[in-house]
Amino acid sequence: MIKTRNITIAFAVTLMAICTSFLQASAGERFGLRVMSMNIKEGALYADHKVEPYAELINEYAPDVVCLQEVDHFTKRNGNTDFLNALAQATGMFPYWCKSFTYQDGGFGVALLSKYPFLKAEKITSTIKGAREPRSTGWIYICLPEGGIVRIATTHLALESPEITIQNIADVNKKIFAQDKLTPTLLIGDYNAEEGSDPIKYVKNTWQEIGEGTGFTIPSDNPKVKLDYIMGYPKKWKYENYKIIARPDMSDHCFVMADLIYEEN
Repeated sequence: MIKTRNITIAFAVTLMAICTSFLQASAGERFGLRVMSMNIKEGALYADHKVEPYAELINEYAPDVVCLQEVDHFTKRNGNTDFLNALAQATGMFPYWCKSFTYQDGGFGVALLSKYPFLKAEKITSTIKGAREPRSTGWIYICLPEGGIVRIATTHLALESPEITIQNIADVNKKIFAQDKLTPTLLIGDYNAEEGSDPIKYVKNTWQEIGEGTGFTIPSDNPKVKLDYIMGYPKKWKYENYKIIARPDMSDHCFVMADLIYEEN
């Protein structure tokens, strides 16, 4: 057991060293990745909490990272099942669960799936006066095959008022940039704020909206409002492909898939 543990630690240290060297080598260059955002509505309620439809969609688009919101974890309504782990197994991806609050003897929150093992994972849970529930944002660091390290966060922001949403964003910014302002970062998910609103204006003081003007995301049967965003930091991102996927059988939100490029210069 000790020998196996030592090998595992040595592998992790080696992987970090390799990724660090790649990051240094790729400074000033470019890298790309495919991401998806999926608000699955009350723990996959529309699909009777079944994993298969979501797994099929993810496998169809083969993203590098999926950012999920409204994920149930061993709740009564999802049959006391580990939805995220089952989804990870069905897609061959690595899961990271971020609980926002206890719900029906289980948990409710946000999550990420990554095609690649992640180097580090963190989260913040914001409990804001006037908000009806805590809100979590979680992020992972991954080393891409072409060399760059990227940090990707999933979020589901508070909705009670613009002021509360802005406070939620401020909490996330403070935590996410407390120790790292250098790594290219994506903040993806349900912002509960329309384009042009005060919260989105506040977000864009720091973040770049990738895919601005690409279309509405809710309701999924006839989208009229944009609530789901892909934001990037620093403001050096662009998209090569941006697709809004309407699946009323799976959620009230449309899902978003994008092929993104980060270029330092």
